[in-house]
Amino acid sequence: LFFLAGQVVSTAYPTLQWDPDTVKDCAEWYNNDEGKTCEYVRKYFGITPTEFHTWNPSVSLDCKPWDWQSYCIITETKINATKPTTSSSSSRKPSSTTTVVTLGPSPTTWTDLGCYVEDSKMPILDKNMDPNGNTALTIPKCKNRCYQGAFAFAGVQKGNQCWCGSYVGGEWASNQTRCDSPCTGDKNTFCGGNGFVNVFEAEENQLQVSSTSVGVKTTSRASSVKGS
Repeated sequence: LFFLAGQVVSTAYPTLQWDPDTVKDCAEWYNNDEGKTCEYVRKYFGITPTEFHTWNPSVSLDCKPWDWQSYCIITETKINATKPTTSSSSSRKPSSTTTVVTLGPSPTTWTDLGCYVEDSKMPILDKNMDPNGNTALTIPKCKNRCYQGAFAFAGVQKGNQCWCGSYVGGEWASNQTRCDSPCTGDKNTFCGGNGFVNVFEAEENQLQVSSTSVGVKTTSRASSVKGS
């Protein structure tokens, strides 16, 4: 996620000092260096006073104190809980069926395209989500950010950068072991390298379907959509 409107910006990591008691699964941060009020920030990002206090315990429900620091404005838990749903129902009697389709937060299938070498004339993926680096980068988090941003491809580089794109530029590295930089958020996994990017493509997202019936008829169905 990346919010930009006027001068209100959020980032995937804090750029100012933050309260160590801030919720641990924070996904986006507001850096309070723009002169906006606490009330304005909560309203702009659609955060209730209770949510904001839960994520940022140092700020009370009345928005005090409001210091020059970074504040959490969305969590992974909130993102995963906010899933678009559609429903359909049948009025045929004596039975009725209601089907709820839920799209998961990230594709169920990602294809590892391998290690790509950076091209000085054209980036491998077109959007750098972490231009200043990310101290907690993991491959799943990068994939989810790209999917939430409607990108078909995700990539990790230098161990601390997440890239997203609608296409893949550059060439496949002849030496696939050059993507050897440990992820800052998972030292057991490699996140690209210096001049090299691990690239992944979103494939299918299975739709989870649940049905409830009254009467004699019960149906369920499942479908899939191409990840974007």
